[in-house]
Amino acid sequence: MTASELSTLFNQFSSLRAGVIGDFAVDLYFDLQKITGEISLETTKEVYWGRSPQSSPGGAGNVVANLAALGVTNITVFGCTGNDLYGREMRYLLQAAGADTRFMLSAATNWDTCTYIKPMAGLDEQNRIDFGTHNSLAADDFDQLLATLAGHLPHLDVLIINQQFLHPLLTPDRISRLNTVIARHPHCRFVADLRHCGNTIRGATLKVNTRELADLLSVPHPETPDTPWCREHGSLLSRHTGGPVVITRGERGIAYINDRLMELVDGIRLSGELDTVGAGDTVVATYAACLGVGAQPPQAIETANLAAAVTVQKLRQTGTATLNEVLSLLSAD
Repeated sequence: MTASELSTLFNQFSSLRAGVIGDFAVDLYFDLQKITGEISLETTKEVYWGRSPQSSPGGAGNVVANLAALGVTNITVFGCTGNDLYGREMRYLLQAAGADTRFMLSAATNWDTCTYIKPMAGLDEQNRIDFGTHNSLAADDFDQLLATLAGHLPHLDVLIINQQFLHPLLTPDRISRLNTVIARHPHCRFVADLRHCGNTIRGATLKVNTRELADLLSVPHPETPDTPWCREHGSLLSRHTGGPVVITRGERGIAYINDRLMELVDGIRLSGELDTVGAGDTVVATYAACLGVGAQPPQAIETANLAAAVTVQKLRQTGTATLNEVLSLLSAD
């Protein structure tokens, strides 16, 4: 794609109506100093010092951050927080990204806002402290959330479906119920990124990496997942889910496969240190935004490939990609 074509495409994102449902989290970093010489009078143990706390949206929240960076201004989120301080921070972060949080549930019981607390000693992450990794959403709460989503889908152009926790908002049984809702709204595009249960979705574009693809089909992951391997196994998964499959292939680029055809875009040659954390969220957000404004799959995977190449060059952060950054990469390529 040319710079002019990319600019035209990105300019359409401001009118896109996007939704995100799934596993929202808060990432909380701070600098930790363990050797302080200060002793607690209450415990007689040495006091650790913390400084420079920084929070950012994680999980499905990082998808929202990526949509916002792309220029999407109409984003509605569907998920759950606890009635706790991290829930308040979650809503603040999502609202700061421009998202409508009216449909985020506040669970009364059995739900801590998922939070990854990451103490840093210099550049080294210390023992992480996790909240909410063993949540269990009550059936009545999910019924309310699903009914709210179904009522709002006529107002969306695209919905991104996210699952990444071992105890997720969207279990296989709940995804089965979501499939019924998807089937009733053919005007809306659906893009799913489901880390553990991708084979349960129906009628949506499913984003996987090659490892996830192998796991979903219970086949060995080859040392080099070449194009014929991706074609064969991507087609199998596409026939199973009844929707296209987008396969991220690292430095080899991205493949789009349905039961009839395959589209490929090669990876972009990059130099220097790379950080792939969050690149999958960039691909999902960019591909979904392109699809939502009417772009065809070849355009969508090419644009997503460029955006991901921007993200992986941002070290020690779950990066995002803007139009100017994509254009700079394109001109340097």
